[in-house]
Amino acid sequence: MTKFGKTLFYMIAALAVSFNTSCKKDDTLQYNNATMGNIVDGRFVSDQGNIFNIVDQQCSGQLDTMKRALVVCDVLNKTAGGAENEYDVRLNRIATVLTKNIVPNEAISDEMLVQDPIHIEHGWIAGGYINLYIIFPITVNSNTKHLINLVHEGSMKNQETGEDIEGTYHFTLRHNSFEDKVTYPLDKEYVLAGGYVSFPMNGYITESKAAFSIECIEGSESTGEGDSKPITQTLRGEYTTDGYQHSPQTMSKRAAAMIK
Repeated sequence: MTKFGKTLFYMIAALAVSFNTSCKKDDTLQYNNATMGNIVDGRFVSDQGNIFNIVDQQCSGQLDTMKRALVVCDVLNKTAGGAENEYDVRLNRIATVLTKNIVPNEAISDEMLVQDPIHIEHGWIAGGYINLYIIFPITVNSNTKHLINLVHEGSMKNQETGEDIEGTYHFTLRHNSFEDKVTYPLDKEYVLAGGYVSFPMNGYITESKAAFSIECIEGSESTGEGDSKPITQTLRGEYTTDGYQHSPQTMSKRAAAMIK
C-alpha cells in the first residue's frame, strides 16, 4: 500500500519520480523550475503565488489559451518594476492541466459508475489542489477521450472496526475508457497515454487539516477459478490548506492529454 508523506501528497508506485519540496516561495525558484499554476489575465501564476512573465519561449503551446498548466522554465531574473514575487522566465516545456470539481457520491452519473483500470504515476498538493498525473492503456491511434472523476465516497473507515473516522475524506478515482481498453485475447496494439488533472480541495475540505485517502482500480488478477478480482491502488495522506508546492522535477514524457 502506497502512503503519502506527512503533510503533503507523496506517492507513488512502480514508475515513481522524485519531487522538489519547499515551504518558502523563493526556495523553489531555481535555474530550471517545474511548477503548476493558473493563467490569470494572460499571465502564469504558480500555485505558490509567484508571477511568471514569459520573455522567451522554446516550446510550442500558448499559455493564454489554457486555464491551468504545468510548466518547465528557466527563471532568469526578477521583473524590473514588477511585484516582489514577479519574475521573467524562459519557457522550455508546457502541458495543459484538466481541472475538475470533486463529485459527491450521490451526484454521480451512469458514466461515472464505470471503473476501468488506471494508474497514478505521480502527484502532489499545491495551491489548494490535489494534482495527479495518471496513465492508462489505449489502442494505437485512438482518439477516444477517457472520462476521469474524483468521487467523494464519505469518511475513511477504521481498518479494525469498519466505523467512520470523523473529519476524514475517502475518494475514488473513477476512469471510464468507453471501451478503449485492453481486452483479451490481445487482438489489438496498445500504448500508454495519460494527462494531468487537478481537483480543487479548498472549499470542499472545510478543515485546515484533514486526513484523506484515494482509491482506484489498477487492474485485475485471476482467482484461479475462471474469475478475477480487482487490484486496487490506495493512497493515504493529510491535506493542509497552507501547504506550498511539491512538484515533479521533470515533466512526464507521456503528457498528451487523453482525458476529459
